[in-house]
Amino acid sequence: MTTSKQANVKTAAAALGDEMVRSTGSGAISELIQVNKPTKLLGVKLHLSAAATTGNLLISTIGTRSGLDAYNTVLLNADMNGVQDIHFSDPVFLGKGDDIAIAFANADGRTYGLTVIYADA
Repeated sequence: MTTSKQANVKTAAAALGDEMVRSTGSGAISELIQVNKPTKLLGVKLHLSAAATTGNLLISTIGTRSGLDAYNTVLLNADMNGVQDIHFSDPVFLGKGDDIAIAFANADGRTYGLTVIYADA
């Protein structure tokens, strides 16, 4: 079932020319999306094959390529103990040279599906 918030995100993404990055595996998650133009992060979804028993999911922006380390920001630091699905949907505007970093140790070796949706700002 799609909620109105999810429908709004899908509609906004389609209107803005959305992009999607998907990855899957069963090891550690270390995803880096380089932003080369003004961009809006619309959502991050993570599904695990079973609830995790340990570890934190970290979603952050980093400005190392643009030399703006002072603006590095943690968007989400979530305790994944007992969590199988998580969805981050607070829109975040990013500038050229900002990057989106997603990390999760996945010490349990759960199979995961990660989806990141972003669009031109």
